[in-house]
Amino acid sequence: MTIRKAEARDKGRVLAMARAFHAASGVAVPFSAALASMVFDATLADPDRLCLVLEVGGVATGVLAAQAGPHGFFPVKLASELMFWIDPPHRGTTAARHMIAAFEMWARSRDCQISHLVGLGDEPAVGRLYARCGYQPAERHFMKHLL
Repeated sequence: MTIRKAEARDKGRVLAMARAFHAASGVAVPFSAALASMVFDATLADPDRLCLVLEVGGVATGVLAAQAGPHGFFPVKLASELMFWIDPPHRGTTAARHMIAAFEMWARSRDCQISHLVGLGDEPAVGRLYARCGYQPAERHFMKHLL
């Protein structure tokens, strides 16, 4: 198991995981491979964006994409996860905790004072994982589809 910054050669696998992440989210909007591709490219080019991959046996099996920037209401810089996915056969707290630690290290290097992770739905295991990593609930998002 290796956690490293994504490289251009990871694009196909990362986009496949983005599609799986989108499907698991249950969000009733279409997946856009073109937009996911643009986000991936931005993570390689912009130092305030990140794409980590979890590699097992030479294959990318997990991804954590994030961005850093000023918080909208508070005078702090915030690191926000955009996507965190590990293929089901490779899930477990060890890999996820190592990915979170790498995300936090990057956030500190970008002078972020806060890091922000999201969990899909009401999955209690995700909340327990985040709590073990020192995160506490701050908000709960609610969505309504208007179209």
